[in-house]
This record gives sequence, C-alpha cells and structure tokens, in this order.
Amino acid sequence: MGLESFEAAARLLHPGPSATWDSPGTLAKALDQTTVQTPALDVIDEALVDAINKPNARLIISMPPQEGKSQRVSRWFPHWVLTRNPDTRIAIASYEHGVARRWGRTIRADIMQHQQTGLHIARDQGAQHDWRLDGHNGGVYSTGIGGALTGRPVDLLLIDDPFKDRTQADSKTIRDNVWDWWTDVASTRLAPGAPVVLILTRWHHDDLAGRLLAGPDGHRWRFLNIPAQASEGDVLD
Repeated sequence: MGLESFEAAARLLHPGPSATWDSPGTLAKALDQTTVQTPALDVIDEALVDAINKPNARLIISMPPQEGKSQRVSRWFPHWVLTRNPDTRIAIASYEHGVARRWGRTIRADIMQHQQTGLHIARDQGAQHDWRLDGHNGGVYSTGIGGALTGRPVDLLLIDDPFKDRTQADSKTIRDNVWDWWTDVASTRLAPGAPVVLILTRWHHDDLAGRLLAGPDGHRWRFLNIPAQASEGDVLD
C-alpha cells in the first residue's frame, strides 16, 4: 500500500471530534425515536462498522425487500460516517436516479434537522443530489446506475439495489449494463482505501453480487446473507 492509500485509510479510521455514536444504529436510535433495532440490523451494523474500519473493504449484504436495509445503509450509515470524518466523500447509487437522489435529500434533511451531530450543509453546494458539508470536503453525491459520478474521488461507495425488481434482474441486457457501469465508471472513481458496500435483494444468480463473487477479486468480498426467517446456522441464529 502506497502513501496515498495509507493517508486515505487514516482519514476513514480516525473519528472526528463530534463522533459520539459507535454505530449507525446508535445514531439512528438517538435521532429517530421510531427506529426499531432488529437482530438483522444488529448484524448489518456490525458489518458496516467493520467495513469502514478496514481500508479497501468490500461488503455485499443480501436481504429480502422491505426489511429496513436501505434505511440503515443509505440513510444512517452515511450520516454516521460523516460524524466520524466530515471530509468523507460519499457516493450513493441505485437503479434509478430518483431513488438515489431521495437518499441524498433525506440525509441532508437529517443533518439540517439534528444540529447535535455537529454537521452543517454548505450553502454554496447544497443540491439534493450533490452536497457537501460546510468547511469540509465531505458530502454526498447521488446518481442512478448508468449515470456519471463526480470528477472527484469517492471515499465511500454505496450501491443500494442496482435492480428494481426481478424483471430487471432477469434481463441480461440490464445485468450487462449494471456490470459495465461498475467496471467502467464506479470502480474507477474509488480513492485509495475506499470501502464499497453493495446491498441488494438477490433476484438472479448472475446479478452484480454474483458476478463480483465469481470474479478474480471475489475473495475480497465479504458476503452477508440475511434471510427473511432465521434458521439453524445462519447469521441470525
């Protein structure tokens, strides 16, 4: 690992002065009284904390729809990361630009509402899909799969449901387009040491998760499968 990689890793590993929450779930419960912390979210929290503390971490979380995975990964995880290091440049991608934009807007609204996190949105760059923190380099850029990423490097990439549903995942053309976006766009924007978190519902064995795990770097990816119901030997048992 070169000097730039060590510097990037250090930015992620050393919390900022306002970091008082030890996990995304802790932050969520502190700021949103309606938060329900399930055993599945406990497992996700542990994996997310582990990922942000390991340079070049690669994490895939497979989970059924409507289980609160996106709220934790695409809403509270970026907010939590920014409390640790407000210079973290985060990109969020989803199957559609509007979906990714919604997460950028939600995180921005949470920061503006909850001043106790010590974060403030910069007035000169506060668009819903592309904003940064006042006095810092960090912020969130949101885009759809297939869309461009910013010219600046990405310190943390979140890919939240690259396929809308089974119909999309069953289309080889769409699967190929998602793969091309990952190889030609997303992976090329990663700063040294940047973690990548992919969270999705597995609709097809040849989806983005399947291709990543089957690829030459498949051993680098931690695969966390959270079933709808616990059974003996799985992560919720």
